[in-house]
Amino acid sequence: MGSAVNKYILIFMILSIATTSFTQNVFNKAFDQSNTANLTSNALEYSNQYYFTQSAYITGAALIQGVILDTNGQMVLKKTLVSNTSFDLYYGYAGALQYLSNNEFCQLYNIGLDSILQLVFFDNSLNVIRNTEFVFNNYVNAGVLKQINDSTLLALGRVKVANDYNLVLINTDLQGNERWTTIFGETGKDDYGFAIEYLNDKIIVGGQTDFAHPQIFEFNNAGQLLFDTTYTQFDNGGHLSSHQNYGLYLSGIMLKSYGRHPYLVSLNNDFTINWSKEYFSNDTSVAITQMIINQNGTLTMSGVKLVNNEFSGLFFQTNSQGDSLGSKIIDHLPGKLAAFNDIRPTSDGGYIMAGETKAPTQDSWIVKVNAWGCDNIPCIVSVPEVPEDTQGSLICYPNPSNGLGTIKGSFNNASSTNQIKIYNSIGQLILSKTITKDQFQITVQLPAKGIYFIALYQSYTLLKYQKWVVQ
Repeated sequence: MGSAVNKYILIFMILSIATTSFTQNVFNKAFDQSNTANLTSNALEYSNQYYFTQSAYITGAALIQGVILDTNGQMVLKKTLVSNTSFDLYYGYAGALQYLSNNEFCQLYNIGLDSILQLVFFDNSLNVIRNTEFVFNNYVNAGVLKQINDSTLLALGRVKVANDYNLVLINTDLQGNERWTTIFGETGKDDYGFAIEYLNDKIIVGGQTDFAHPQIFEFNNAGQLLFDTTYTQFDNGGHLSSHQNYGLYLSGIMLKSYGRHPYLVSLNNDFTINWSKEYFSNDTSVAITQMIINQNGTLTMSGVKLVNNEFSGLFFQTNSQGDSLGSKIIDHLPGKLAAFNDIRPTSDGGYIMAGETKAPTQDSWIVKVNAWGCDNIPCIVSVPEVPEDTQGSLICYPNPSNGLGTIKGSFNNASSTNQIKIYNSIGQLILSKTITKDQFQITVQLPAKGIYFIALYQSYTLLKYQKWVVQ
């Protein structure tokens, strides 16, 4: 049914996005300290500036530095948050830096070869306020942070138990005072924790075991383990994102004989699989490292893709049903290794992304993109052109319209699963309507000027796809 070949539409965009009625600044910057290796997994927006933390090495000392950028990517301020002359400093995965509701920033970290997880709290001028320690009997590694309400902060890390690493979850107040700690994992295997989500008044931890299969653990607010499962049908993963209206999503990497490519799973409330989809199956190596979901159900992901035998940064989006909304390859310098570890939303509708690039030394890499994932002008975005089916019909008129218009069409068979879906130009779902008759005509009022995409689904199969312009 439909064409077997996926074509691509090249969409050229300028910095000022007319279809969304606001300007989205973009930049692409690498940051070096003393011409040595610099690493980052965290960036976020606060008060129209961008904050990130990086590890750096200066004259024998390992540092965690806080850096503030303006909206053009120019450095406003840089200060040392933590310094250690004996060992390296490790500050965890994407999400190890958080802005808290008490107007403080918090970074999770640990010092190499010690048994202490630590939190450093600092203000918006990068002045350290306090440092909190959590001591264990064996080596630990830093993971991620999550504030789940106005008074609770969760820290996830790894701690060595016997010969293996288990996960440790610590509940504190916003000052870092410990309330409870629980250690958990799969017996006899190393566990890796990448994500904390809070959904339906439950704490959900995502990760993987022994670089093999994704895991999910569910806790109540007292730290009692309620449920855990390992998804053996999938390979590396454990990255989570949730939304109260769309549920919980799991992502990772499928390992094939010819390479690797990402998967996305929608989970039911009992953690059974609602649906799963794989992407970039014709590529040699693509990985998703972090994902977020917005109020319109758009899943936005950062990662890495092998292009011409070199790794480049990747921006990728789907809707809440897992349909691809397009991807963007983001390079820093041609022929140099580049990858993103984190992605966060920004107030102008874009995203801030953090990672590393070799240019020529390993540098922290911060990229601000617009809603399409563009970091340059003009911008080329690859959006899959969905194959049309010969069954069904779709017409939108008038086209262009002033916002008020008619969608008319037909299905080959009447079904309660037939739908019309409307997306705006950045892939956000504007309207979803079930059509139970084989012939239909509906009137809609589109909310703003711009380009919209109207999709006709029959039994979850896309039949027609049309662009509709509102002037």
